[in-house]
Amino acid sequence: MTDVLCLGEILVDWVCTEVGAELDKAREFTKAAGGAPANTAVGLARQGVATGFIGRTSDDAFGRWLRSILEDEGINVEASILDPTAQTRMAYVVTTSSGDRKLAEFSRIACADTKLQPNDLKQHLFAAASVLHFGSISLIESPAQESTKKAVEMARSNKLLVSYDPNVRISLWPSRETCRKTILNTLSWADVVKINEDELEFLTGSRDTQAADKLREEHNVPLLIITLDSRGAYFTTAKGGKHVQGFQVELVEATGAGDGFNSGVIAGLLPHIKGSGDRRQTLLSLELNQIADIVHNANAIGAITCTKAGAIPALPRRDEIDSFLAKMAVKS
Repeated sequence: MTDVLCLGEILVDWVCTEVGAELDKAREFTKAAGGAPANTAVGLARQGVATGFIGRTSDDAFGRWLRSILEDEGINVEASILDPTAQTRMAYVVTTSSGDRKLAEFSRIACADTKLQPNDLKQHLFAAASVLHFGSISLIESPAQESTKKAVEMARSNKLLVSYDPNVRISLWPSRETCRKTILNTLSWADVVKINEDELEFLTGSRDTQAADKLREEHNVPLLIITLDSRGAYFTTAKGGKHVQGFQVELVEATGAGDGFNSGVIAGLLPHIKGSGDRRQTLLSLELNQIADIVHNANAIGAITCTKAGAIPALPRRDEIDSFLAKMAVKS
């Protein structure tokens, strides 16, 4: 049985191996699987969570390779469609001298992830699952936009918990305002929303925690989490908000850290909501200290991911997470 369904894009990251080089000067790249929902799916699978991926890849060498990555992780790919009419989306990544990732460019024409069809959604998967996780990239173009909305509706009708990572990528949208309006208009679809500080400012004009509290209340989101890089994360609920301290690690690359964080939150919530008749209500009933523990573990996954290059290659397994947390507990 598949407990978590991740819907959206899986793509090829071409990561420049020359630290500090801008895209126009870059000459050498390494290939890696990426795409935020796919990264989250792998992060969950590596924690022992039964996970499925819903999306389309091109029926070419790249697309078949991406699908095999998911299969090798034990992820259910029966709703991962190989599309012979589409191209595999490519992302070109450069790394600053400090190790921060910068997405320099995306391919945009006839990309397979935009072609997700409503009939790609399998009712029996939704009937058996506990969580649907998606991002905003699948809301940019039709028919993926309509398919994502239908997936949320199917999740609601089956009382799944809905997790949403808006994951702002301005260059893929027709305009900044279209991106902002679409995300704001879809926040209410979700029970759990994760954004970073830059995205909070993009949506609200402020980086303050009060802006996060107001955003959560205005859009009726039970749990809104703001990631704060090495400072940890702030979460807000109807019962209040709390800052959860992060971990200091030696940064190699931040690619996939937010997706790893998402996987930690979902995996942490799963024991509370699995089998619940109303998963949203169960989430609302959790106390602040229970959510703080979940966010603490998610912070650890994000931190570990920053210590290795790449997104999927850097996502940790359960034993690595436990070892890291034990080591950090001794240090404190």
